[in-house]
Amino acid sequence: MGTETPINHYERINQVRHYIRRHMDEPLNRDELAALAGYSPVHFHRIFAAHVGEGVNAYVRRVRMERAAQQLLNEESPITTIALDSGYETPASFGKAFKQSFGVTPTEFRELNPMLAGHLIYRHFFDNRKVQIMQPTEIRTLPDTQVLYARATELMTSPAFQTANQEAFGKLMAYLGSTNAWDKMRSCVAIYPDPVEVGEEARFDAGAIFVDGYQPDAPDGLAYQTLPGGRWAVFRHVGPYDTLWQTWQAALRDWLSNSGEEMRDAIPFEDYVNDASKVPPEELITDIYIPIQ
Repeated sequence: MGTETPINHYERINQVRHYIRRHMDEPLNRDELAALAGYSPVHFHRIFAAHVGEGVNAYVRRVRMERAAQQLLNEESPITTIALDSGYETPASFGKAFKQSFGVTPTEFRELNPMLAGHLIYRHFFDNRKVQIMQPTEIRTLPDTQVLYARATELMTSPAFQTANQEAFGKLMAYLGSTNAWDKMRSCVAIYPDPVEVGEEARFDAGAIFVDGYQPDAPDGLAYQTLPGGRWAVFRHVGPYDTLWQTWQAALRDWLSNSGEEMRDAIPFEDYVNDASKVPPEELITDIYIPIQ
């Protein structure tokens, strides 16, 4: 059990949010923000996104746009000046981004009732009603585990992988099928080495863990990596894969912040307990493994 108080995770993320708001006109380095929060870079983005509801880059873009909206509402500066102050090269590009954020153009925004304009600016705030906190199915202590994996990368256009997962699992399953290794596979897993943020490339690893005593050679295009031994909090998700983010968020935002636990320097992964080709989406079972100290 870690020694962190439940509020500490919230405080650390809020410290980063406040820092970003004070320095939004400066270059913001993700590793430096992770260090400010006291997290390793590999975990910082996941925890930040779970708490805030969006990645670091998206958050920076949003707070800059919220400031621009406040300037439009409270100042008489020309839209061109506000656009340049917000980091946009032209009023046209600023206007397009502004409308995507608020649904109206900068000129239309200035003409809104102040109460409605304020609602548009601050509509992102969370609903802070108390909810029941999801608990892990179990806390497991695992040894070092070898994983045969195939890797693919994707330029993220949404928070979910669209092509890299199919490509990686296609490579892995083709190999397992060609070597009749299906019955030797103990677990089918997905490992996420990188933060997943829209607009950036991320790696996806599709992996197989075999029964004890069986470790086939890795062919071209596949390799082995080690899932480091230690404690893991296991959260069970029942339902379609496209709703997995709900359990990830419940684990990282709600449970971790109230558990007193700290994440250790290992990469979270998903274990697909049953076969998507044999059960309907609502019966799919996925165990999410969160590494804890």
